[in-house]
Amino acid sequence: MDNYQKYRGQCKKLCDQAIKKDPTLTLVRGWYYESMWNKKEEHWWTINQDGTIYDPSRKQFPSGGITEFYTPFDEEIGLIVCEQCGKEIKETESQMCGRYPVCSTQCALKLVGLK
Repeated sequence: MDNYQKYRGQCKKLCDQAIKKDPTLTLVRGWYYESMWNKKEEHWWTINQDGTIYDPSRKQFPSGGITEFYTPFDEEIGLIVCEQCGKEIKETESQMCGRYPVCSTQCALKLVGLK
């Protein structure tokens, strides 16, 4: 099993486990920009008290967790990216297609291979 398969979809669970071991960690949700894929991926990670990132699932990304590639979700603005078309929309206006946010029913259908 490669690192992508081992860590993909495990980021929140691994962060929760890390916080149980070290309660000084802070959970963060947002995006990780993977330069090899040229894409922002929704992601969870933690931050140490000194502000450094601790990401227990960073190995799922080919770049391995470059600090500058992490972008926290801004809950005041509340924008997310449609998984299908890439449009930024308010989280409250999005639809979930499994674990993927989409901006419309049309994008949801395209995401699952329907027109």
